[in-house]
Amino acid sequence: MSLRITATAINGVASHASRAQWSRAFTLLEVMIAVAFIGIAMLALMSLHRSNLDSVIRAQDLTRAAMLAQRLMSTAEVERFPVPGQTRGEFAHEYRGEFANFRWEREVDVMSDFPDIRRVRVTIFYGHGFSRRFNLFEYMHNPNQPPLPNQPDANNPAVSGDQADPNE
Repeated sequence: MSLRITATAINGVASHASRAQWSRAFTLLEVMIAVAFIGIAMLALMSLHRSNLDSVIRAQDLTRAAMLAQRLMSTAEVERFPVPGQTRGEFAHEYRGEFANFRWEREVDVMSDFPDIRRVRVTIFYGHGFSRRFNLFEYMHNPNQPPLPNQPDANNPAVSGDQADPNE
């Protein structure tokens, strides 16, 4: 028994091994499709991440606006019965560099049917170009006793002392 190896037999074995090796690998088209899918998934995740960051920033600004509005309302509560009118300002001079994109407005209205009640409205403007706003309302009752009818009381700001006395 003699062993004869011919060139055709060696080439046949080599081509069979080479075919088996290539059948286990990915083609360029398969790799390109996989990269495209990964790219689309990463783009969707990045968009979702940006959306979440925007939501967090909006929530922080809203929380800050509510905190600043409550601070201004507390000032009105300390006054107990604020004077009617409108005031406005910025927080930049009180809180150096912290609330540069926040402004406020406070409006105190006399209730026509109830002169011993005042409506206080605090509005905080914030965001890009101050396009967002946060409103806080409170009704405050005069802590002083109401005067008798047709009797002006200089100590009670709810009743004007300029009324003419009908008995004179």
